Amino acid sequence: MEKPSIGFYDQLVGYLAAEGAVDEDREQGVGVLTVFDHRPLPVPLRLHVTPAAFDGHLRAMAPDAALVFPDVDSLEAAWRLFLVHLEEAVQTAKPGETELVLDRSGVFAREA
Repeated sequence: MEKPSIGFYDQLVGYLAAEGAVDEDREQGVGVLTVFDHRPLPVPLRLHVTPAAFDGHLRAMAPDAALVFPDVDSLEAAWRLFLVHLEEAVQTAKPGETELVLDRSGVFAREA
């Protein structure tokens, strides 16, 4: 069995910290976002993801992502597409939807 890569997960946490503020709890698989895209969020959003889950998510997205970003390898394409999905989920979260969850089609916001 292939060992999950933590490289992309670490890249995600670094990206979230550079673009905003995230309080990461790797063991619980939750990152609490209070600032995103350099803007404070009205309420904190909890991104539910572990290194292994994120690795699997990107690998599952890779074939479709490669069609969207054909100029890079499929995992880099999946990373880019994930960021698009994450931004959309953060921007479209309705009041009360504070939990960001990975889904085959991307990321979605739901109520706690």
